[in-house]
Amino acid sequence: MKRLNIALFVSEFEDSFADTLCQGAVKAIKELDYNLFIFPGKFLDDRMSPVYEDNYAYQHNCLFQFISEKNIDVAIINLGNIGSQLSAEEKKKFLEMISVPVVLVSDTIEGYSSVNFENSSGIAQGIEHLIKKHHKKHFGYVSGPSSNIDAVERQQEFEQVMKNNGFLPNQYKIAEGDFSCNCTDAIETLLEEYPEIDALICANDMMSYAAYQVVQAKGMMVGRDIAIVGFDDAPYSSQIKPGLTTVKADPSLLGYKAVGLCKDALNGNIQNQMVDTTFVVRGSCGCESHERLEKTYDNIDLQAERDSITNTLVSISRNLLNYEEENHKIYYMILNSLCKVNIQSVYLYTFIEEIEHKKGTVWTKPEKVHLQAYYREPYTRVPEIVYQPMPVHYYPVNSEDIVEIDADQQEIPFDQIFNNAYMENDKQQIQVVTLLYAGEIQYGFLVWDIKEEFLGYIGQLSYQISNALKTNKLLQHKNKMAAALEESLQQVQEKNSILEEISKIDELTQIYNRRGFMDSMKRNVILKGNAGKRAIAIYADMNDLKLVNDQFGHEEGDYALKLIGQILREAIHDMNGNGEVGRIGGDEFCAYIITDLPNSEAMLRRNIDEITERMNRENDKPYFISMSAGMKHFTCSAEVNISYELEQADAQLYKYKKNKRKSILK
Repeated sequence: MKRLNIALFVSEFEDSFADTLCQGAVKAIKELDYNLFIFPGKFLDDRMSPVYEDNYAYQHNCLFQFISEKNIDVAIINLGNIGSQLSAEEKKKFLEMISVPVVLVSDTIEGYSSVNFENSSGIAQGIEHLIKKHHKKHFGYVSGPSSNIDAVERQQEFEQVMKNNGFLPNQYKIAEGDFSCNCTDAIETLLEEYPEIDALICANDMMSYAAYQVVQAKGMMVGRDIAIVGFDDAPYSSQIKPGLTTVKADPSLLGYKAVGLCKDALNGNIQNQMVDTTFVVRGSCGCESHERLEKTYDNIDLQAERDSITNTLVSISRNLLNYEEENHKIYYMILNSLCKVNIQSVYLYTFIEEIEHKKGTVWTKPEKVHLQAYYREPYTRVPEIVYQPMPVHYYPVNSEDIVEIDADQQEIPFDQIFNNAYMENDKQQIQVVTLLYAGEIQYGFLVWDIKEEFLGYIGQLSYQISNALKTNKLLQHKNKMAAALEESLQQVQEKNSILEEISKIDELTQIYNRRGFMDSMKRNVILKGNAGKRAIAIYADMNDLKLVNDQFGHEEGDYALKLIGQILREAIHDMNGNGEVGRIGGDEFCAYIITDLPNSEAMLRRNIDEITERMNRENDKPYFISMSAGMKHFTCSAEVNISYELEQADAQLYKYKKNKRKSILK
């Protein structure tokens, strides 16, 4: 019998709720032998980080239009997340666009099957715990958006429990939040209007994290001066200090039960199921805390996983820039780098013509696309481990397993992107679809089959591939211009100089990329005027980029990377000498300085520390940004091996890694 094809619409894998929801759905999919296609389409509203503006996040919403009755049987939509700030009419308008039966998660709309948390019991236990055990009398409540069903139910339960315990409406205060950690203004206003407050209930854990920031900024202590209770039991809630007392609501059960409703939804049977919640006591309510981390990690394996992703990100850029004359091999080079992580299959599609999609305009689904290349794992690969000195997991890839499609056979009907002659249609499919774009230009998309533990990295990898495609377009444009202007040597030299400079600058940090940095360092080290001068090679990487991405989003990770580049550049330029800085990929940076100053290494490290401290003090981020740096002295000459000196500096880096902060939170 034909397997059911299930689409799952979520926000982004950097959101722990969405990530855990997907894990539950995958478990049910495997048990029921369905196919699953996951679409991380961001948010349907104009939600945006107040710190880092991503004006093009709307591009991801196009993924919600990828499905049709020809390739999907049932769609599971996490509407309570992706559309939490939409009105009821806007939600219905969105659902009318979906041409297949729908199962809703974290929302309830008449005519649709749904799975929601049973909000009442856990909240009631939490409030009565504060009243009866801790004798709290002055309550505040931070709700979610009034358009979200969970937010409405949780607030109603709060008000009912307060009434049951003899509290009148004028004896507590309610503020409306947005289910994110960006609601600090609402919490500050609540505390200013109700200074005697001694207990704060938040409708989810993300807003509780914001409450921690506000309370601590006022010089108060969570658990002692004010009790805080959240809802969700997100992964970070057990690690924050003091641990967050909360209501455990397991998103994986939502995903699991939603898959179980798909067959009934396909047959027109509407069902609404509830997932139980339980109260979890930690230190934030005032209970004596004897906490330990509820989830432990093997630090070596975690570092190996992070390093393998970083090496993949670097490899994609390096191959593109090192072999720009072979830019017709761009798709092969991308997949060859990508498949060194634990990927079972990946299909790289491009639009026949690049799509320019402006915010607020209607996106039209193309009739056909091009399948440029694909990889299917021929057997279960075992990772090789390379020590440098930390272990990096490296999955071997045979060149013949990466298939480039002949130009006359690339065209695929859009409704067959999940089911065509190049896919193993007889096997169960669990795949993720991500869009490839830069600014307003869409290049194509990827269809991945990747292990669940790597889902959180898909965003980084997709952005890097998008940058590679954009750079490739620039390089192609450069080559066309060179041919067209061949008769005018002066014009050719000017245009090539501009494009050459573009290809040497890292787009995110606006400092040199790997290629530009190596050219600069080599040119200055072998310069006759510098012969015999002392120099320092610096190899640095940002501390805890993965934690910043996981806890605050990839936009914050990008901000942190830009700040690292700025710190290094200021530290170098503040010294009496000649030097430059470059980002060679991922979270790794290199620098050099030619100087005869005595104690130059100590001076440079002091510069880095002072500038880092100043920038952390001056910005309004809730986390620290820092780096670890290794340094190697050498003497300038034409015989210097630049790569060797940087490798020696890299080897020194790891002993400084041991001294990094244990927590990134301020």
